[in-house]
Amino acid sequence: MTSSGSSTPAGVITFGMLKCGLVLALAIAPVFLSAQQKASSKPAPPISPLRQDVLNGFDGAAGEALALAKAVAEDKYSWRPMEGVRSFGEVFVHMAGSTLLFCSYAGVKQPQGPARDLAAVYMKRGFELPEIFAAEAAITDKAKILAIMGQSFEQGRDLIRNMPAADLEKSVQFFGRPITMQGLLILMGNHLHEHLGQAIAYARVNHIVPPWSQQK
Repeated sequence: MTSSGSSTPAGVITFGMLKCGLVLALAIAPVFLSAQQKASSKPAPPISPLRQDVLNGFDGAAGEALALAKAVAEDKYSWRPMEGVRSFGEVFVHMAGSTLLFCSYAGVKQPQGPARDLAAVYMKRGFELPEIFAAEAAITDKAKILAIMGQSFEQGRDLIRNMPAADLEKSVQFFGRPITMQGLLILMGNHLHEHLGQAIAYARVNHIVPPWSQQK
């Protein structure tokens, strides 16, 4: 017996308590961490069916544009069907730049990262077309073009997902005519589809089968 009346030495009792505490802490830690993770990774709020349709249309075109850009060999990026029109690479860069342009009319700021320099031209007001053409022609590296496309398209997706519902009916002047923000989002997807069609035509002329059309 110890002076406290216990039949077990105090040192053993202290060690046992620490051991039990450690086991208990290890047991509940995953539960605690899981709860924290769930709290910090809440699912995105649901969006309306119309907004989802707009997102699906844009996302489909963006995914195919990026897949086609990856499938085209870098030595084909300079190919153009005739003088005075965009090359393969310039079409891909234009898809990215024009997406940033649409985003700018919704108040999106110029991004950092791969698309920064292109955004500086496309997202400013009062640009001249020769500036656009020069900016597109200046980017020739395939890896850089793919990175710019990826970043720009993600900005477009984020804009469609996160624009407040109250802003959708607001009007903005877009190249001299009024358009609602909802119309701007739809037009952004339509414009991307237009140049995706152009890139597909380029690919077919060069005997390149788009990845989604290849036989499995």
